[in-house]
Amino acid sequence: MTGKSIVLASAGPAPIPSQARRVAVMICGGLSDAVLALAPLKMIRTHHPGSTLIVMTEPGLTRLFKLCPHVDQVETRWTPGKPMERMAARWRLVFSRIDVVYDLTNTDQTSAFLRRFWPRKPYWSGTAEGCSHPHPDRGAADLHRLDRHGEQLCLAGLGPANGYPLGSAPLPDVSWLMQPAGAPSQASQQGIKGRFGLILPEALAGHAAVQWPVARYVELAQAMERRGLKPVVAGGPGAVPLAGAIRKSVPDALDLTARLDLVQFIQLARESTVAVGGESDMTILAATAGAPTVALVNPAVRVVARVAPRGPATVTLVARNFREISIADIMNAARSVQEADLLQVVAA
Repeated sequence: MTGKSIVLASAGPAPIPSQARRVAVMICGGLSDAVLALAPLKMIRTHHPGSTLIVMTEPGLTRLFKLCPHVDQVETRWTPGKPMERMAARWRLVFSRIDVVYDLTNTDQTSAFLRRFWPRKPYWSGTAEGCSHPHPDRGAADLHRLDRHGEQLCLAGLGPANGYPLGSAPLPDVSWLMQPAGAPSQASQQGIKGRFGLILPEALAGHAAVQWPVARYVELAQAMERRGLKPVVAGGPGAVPLAGAIRKSVPDALDLTARLDLVQFIQLARESTVAVGGESDMTILAATAGAPTVALVNPAVRVVARVAPRGPATVTLVARNFREISIADIMNAARSVQEADLLQVVAA
């Protein structure tokens, strides 16, 4: 799809002024939503260099944004449920004097927040009715989150005037999460010696149709061992039983499921020889970290262009019979992304 552009309206509101005292960015969702939002967050920081940048998010994402060099403040008290809490949140907004809001979540809940600003409403980029810089989100069902973010910010005056070509929106920069020079590698901290491959068997919750069979992941772990790669299984709590099934057949596989935090996982992924997984947060994070990544997506139930992970060295495998994607196909794809990663290093 590279080369085709998202067409933006020729007439629209003037760009959001770069001079602003306080800028809020609304980011909710899962880990992959938060990490992918780092790309537009960096663009916003660049556009508002002298502003106090506040990320309005959920408690579980606090650590990520407190570590982020683009963020000055993290606010998690903005989604109260009880009437008194709602009133307290409204008064905090009145006195906060936020000048600009970028809603990168664009749900009914976040859009409704615009009404809480009174009597002075800020510049607002998002889908909220009546906002200053509306984003119609055309083709949302088929656009990748990074493309949607890129289109939204271009409509607000950030980025190229004619938008980014499809597939070319900026990738998140997570270099600030990597180990500092001279520090022990994450692999060594986890007791891993030599080359290793990450296996990420966990699928999105409630999406059984995108789950590649665990028996195939067992075959993949065996194939990695034959090629001199130590199989390392990672994921959240939902991957624990899958990891157990893999280790039952491949005892030397290392099980790190539910044992790594976000920073540890991103560091480990970047040190891996290859990462293989289905449509899940972990596969998206591995690709974002820059790991040579092979993603397995079922085209029968998902729009591939919308969900395929993106990174500097990533390939997505699809097949009419998704469950029968061969180990040989995966290994060939792994070689191609490893070569792409090497080229990235040489170019740097």
